[in-house]
Amino acid sequence: GDRQCTAIDIARLLEALPGDMADEEAIRSVPRLARSRPSDRAARRKVIEGRLRDAQAKVERSTAAAVAHGRWSLLGLFLVGAIRIAAWNQGLAPGWSVFGMHFLTTSSDLICIFCALPMFAVGSRSRCVQFGCLGPMLTLVFAMCLVDLSAFCAYAVVATPRPLSQGAHSFLDVLEAAIGAWDFALLGSVGFQLSLCSSSWRLYKELRMAGLYPPNSDPSTIGQSRHVSMLEVVCEAEDAQLLADCEINLSACGMEGELRRGGSCGAGMDEMPGPVGSPGGAPGARGA
Repeated sequence: GDRQCTAIDIARLLEALPGDMADEEAIRSVPRLARSRPSDRAARRKVIEGRLRDAQAKVERSTAAAVAHGRWSLLGLFLVGAIRIAAWNQGLAPGWSVFGMHFLTTSSDLICIFCALPMFAVGSRSRCVQFGCLGPMLTLVFAMCLVDLSAFCAYAVVATPRPLSQGAHSFLDVLEAAIGAWDFALLGSVGFQLSLCSSSWRLYKELRMAGLYPPNSDPSTIGQSRHVSMLEVVCEAEDAQLLADCEINLSACGMEGELRRGGSCGAGMDEMPGPVGSPGGAPGARGA
């Protein structure tokens, strides 16, 4: 009752007021709508940022050993290069028959050092990851490792031990004649490049599994585990996924073809004539 009286009194007062004032009061008397809820964009952004921090911390813990191995491998390549420089300064040059092989392995070592050093100097949060250069770096390191292995195999086939000097029959003399400074550098280069390639793959795999690479991936998938194919060493992730889809489609087509062949064979067996007197066979000579 009080509410009805109050509404009637307000209506009478509005009628008694002049036109402009009445309109203004009517506008004021209209109940305000509830304030709209703030957009959830900020909350979603906070959730994604928290998920990103957790994923980065997890990747840093899981890739600490791979980063350490990569740094030691780069240090080993530096030492191998220093051995080559020292041997060259002392007049110990490789023979012309194996000079090209040593040139290839030295070039591959320098390329690996200059390409992988920015990545392993910082770790999983380097600019190499932010700019999407980790995949090409992995492919390049893998290619240089293949070059180094090829040079080592060719060297093992072509190279021959040097002849011993007169009166040199000790174990160290024989070992030096069989494996010189350049041979030792080639062997060390192969081992360190294999270790660097393995460390690069482990780092790339952890970043891909966590959704932190490539940098333009969907933020909502960060932290979700995913499968990483070995084909991504030599091709992009999209190409590897396309090849996997093609393989699945081919296997599905093969199974479908086998089912069709099985069905046609079954139908053919059903249509084959049975023995005499059988329901599916020719009628027997009962009156014979």
